[in-house]
Amino acid sequence: LRATGLKDEDFDKPFIGVANSFIELIPGHFFLDKVPAIIKEEIKANGCVPFEFNTIGVDDGIAMGHDGMLFSLPSRELIANSIETVMNAHKLDAMIAIPNCDKIVPGMIMGALRVDVPTVFVSGGPMQKGHTKDGDPIDLATAFEAVGKFEKGDMNEEELKDIECNACPSGGSCSGMFTANSMNTLMEAMGIALPGNGTILALTPE
Repeated sequence: LRATGLKDEDFDKPFIGVANSFIELIPGHFFLDKVPAIIKEEIKANGCVPFEFNTIGVDDGIAMGHDGMLFSLPSRELIANSIETVMNAHKLDAMIAIPNCDKIVPGMIMGALRVDVPTVFVSGGPMQKGHTKDGDPIDLATAFEAVGKFEKGDMNEEELKDIECNACPSGGSCSGMFTANSMNTLMEAMGIALPGNGTILALTPE
């Protein structure tokens, strides 16, 4: 560990794992590479030593409609396994987990339960709603419904394209009470995440 820059005094401090789930493929995760820097500074300021590591991630929305969905639930186990492996192999004293979407949140919860050390969750936050070119509010659920309407003939291609291009206007977990937002909110109720974990919009100063 001295090769990583640790000094004599660091070995008497608690070692904190920072489990990040940054991945450029997922709208709710592509910005999570910026979050750990803030967290690690706070860890150091409180007399501990942070070590960041990463997990994989699968976006259920992108995996939907083809055999990619076969990998969604197994990815949860891989995430739990990776957290358990890194935390236990290196005997880290506590963990900060940074999830946001789909099976990544429960996967990190399962990993935290396995290692049984003090853990706090800091999720990336939900996505802002979008608006059509006419100003009507839309979100991911609108896009799902639009596909059905288009297939049925109740919506033309231009209207569908408008919704496709504007339903998800920013980074964040999909706007709707799907797995991501329900789990991120549930963690607040469980007392393992800070207030606002499931409700403060992603990519905002808060």
